[in-house]
This record gives sequence, C-alpha cells and structure tokens, in this order.
Amino acid sequence: MNKIGRNDACHCGSGKKYKKCCLEKDREAERQPHHIEPSHEEKQAMLNAPSTLTEFLASLREMKWDNDSYRELAEELFPQLYNDYEFNEKEKMVVLFNVLILWNGFCMKESPRFRKPGGFKAALDQLYTRALDIPVTQTELATKHEVAATTLSKSFGQLNQFMEQLAAA
Repeated sequence: MNKIGRNDACHCGSGKKYKKCCLEKDREAERQPHHIEPSHEEKQAMLNAPSTLTEFLASLREMKWDNDSYRELAEELFPQLYNDYEFNEKEKMVVLFNVLILWNGFCMKESPRFRKPGGFKAALDQLYTRALDIPVTQTELATKHEVAATTLSKSFGQLNQFMEQLAAA
C-alpha cells in the first residue's frame, strides 16, 4: 500500500485532508520514545517474566481474556514475534512479556473491535521491535501482517493513547 499523501483524505475517516487532520499526530507518534515505559504493576510482573516460550504461553493462557479473539491473536502472534527476531533471549522474553501485559490490559480496558487482527498484530510487532531497537519500517510491518500502513498507524495510535493514559494515571 502506498504512503498516504498530505492532500489525501485522512485515514481516520473524518473527511478532512490528512495534512489538516492526523498528519501532526502521526508524526508525533513516530517521534515517541522507542521503548515502552511499564507501570509499577507491569514492572512487578516483569520481575516474574517467563524464561522460556513454553512458560510464556502458559502465562498467556492463565490470563483473563474478555474475548477469545484477543487471546487467539496473542497465541498466534507472540510466538511468531519471539521467533522472527534475533536478539538476546532473556531481554527478548522480558520485552515480549511486557507487550503481552500491555495487550491484555488494553483489551480489558478498551475492548477493541476488529474484523481482522492484522492491524493490531502489526501494531504490537511495532511496539516489540521499537522496544528492542530493531530497525523495521511501518511499511515492512504492514506488509508482513497484510494490512494497509494506515490501518497499522491507527491501531498503533490506539495502543499509544492507552499507554499515555497509563503513564498519566
């Protein structure tokens, strides 16, 4: 999918031109720090991060999920993320667990709706790779998860807004 142009209709559906609507917000989201700042509870959970993928999946299945589609997305995506990127195993597992905790909290509080999970898969992939400082573009992630870059941007924006609310609380 091609990059959205400044004069194209905004991806949020407002009917405004992108430059008059979400352009600056999207640019700001791109400039956000490349790490996820966990809450106190998340820091405590991270101390107990699983050390193997098997333990990780057991933790995932023990979590409360309001909707099976949220759990299914996690069960499919997180092992893929773990295997897709070469990185220090312990740090990779801690970051993966942190992103899982974030996804679970987001699902519990926001009850996101989606027809296809690709947008949130790509957004979670972006969070994971940013936290590990792995260089990958939104276009590459959108292609990997078979979604439009605008869908990725919108999903990432929702997750980012949730993280900002956590940080402000």
